Order: sequence, then C-alpha cells, then structure tokens
Amino acid sequence: MEAEEKLVLLTRVARALNAAHVVWAVGASALLYLEGVAEDFEDFDLLIAPESLSAAENAFHVLGAVRHAPAPPVAAYATGSFVEYELRGVEFDLLCDFAIRRKDAVYRYPFGLERIAGSTVLHGERVPLCPLADWMVLYLLMPGRSKKAALISRYLKTNQRGDCRAWLSHWLRGRLPGEVRESVMTLYNALA
Repeated sequence: MEAEEKLVLLTRVARALNAAHVVWAVGASALLYLEGVAEDFEDFDLLIAPESLSAAENAFHVLGAVRHAPAPPVAAYATGSFVEYELRGVEFDLLCDFAIRRKDAVYRYPFGLERIAGSTVLHGERVPLCPLADWMVLYLLMPGRSKKAALISRYLKTNQRGDCRAWLSHWLRGRLPGEVRESVMTLYNALA
C-alpha cells in the first residue's frame, strides 16, 4: 500500500482518537516519514498515555479494526501494554508505558501530554507527533536500531529546532548507558 493511502487511514484513526479525547502521538518510522527524515514506513506506532488506553482501544473497535492476538514477549522490551490492530491491511501498534530492556536496566518512555512536540494536519485532522529527539534516544536504546538513530541525529543537526535541546536534556537528566549518553551529549552540543 502506498504511503498516501496509509495516511488516509491514519486520518480516520486520528479523527476517532481525537473525538475520544485520547492522549496519543505518532512515533517510530511513521514519525520519521511525517517529519521528512525517512522516505517510507511500514506501519504506525502510536504512543498512548496510560489513562487513554481504554478509550483508544474502544476507538479502534468502533472503526472496525481487527485486534491481533497478543504476540509473545520480546526480551528487548518491557512495555506495559502492546496492542496490535489492523485496519484495511495497515498495522497500528498501540504502545502504552513503552519500555526498552537492556542488560543494565529498563528504560521507560514517559509518554503523556507533555511529550507531544507538535502536530501535523492530514486531510483536515490534527495528528500529534512525538519529539524526534526522543526517538533518536529510543533507537539508541533499542537493539539493532543505531542506523535510525544516526539518521535522526544527522537530520536534527541540519534542520535545527529550538526545542530539540530541551527534549534531549530530559534524557540527560536521567540514567542512560554510557555509549547512549555520549551520543546524546554529542548531538546536544552540536545544536545551537
């Protein structure tokens, strides 16, 4: 399915989630696509605030989306709730209390209203977006995703935004593995 067709489906989902007052935002590869960092994406990863999960699931039910059977746990993740839906052949993953497990610790993404960096408008509907800087850090924490982190880092250095350092500083105030902290500090220092 072409990206534009997927975005039309995202618009339908956005309309339903917004009408239900769900606190949500697009993350991962679809975020990179919407921000102009990547040229394509496969599916949608939607971050959902814990207090909005029930309303989000209900919105998908009303849309006629098919809920997939729970996938077996993946050792690299410690996400509180991971729910997969399919709507007209497109996968929508709802991530609530998203967390990445590494040998040294579990790193939680504190998603909520305060972690929405902005939005884009698709076919007249507001689509909230996670901060790109957050996803650079999350990709650094995930196994095998360093290329995506590097892609975001290069993009942010070239297309500087006033709020990027603020998002990175949230991460720098917490505990991070040494190599991740170094990469985050390098980007932080490269930004004006």
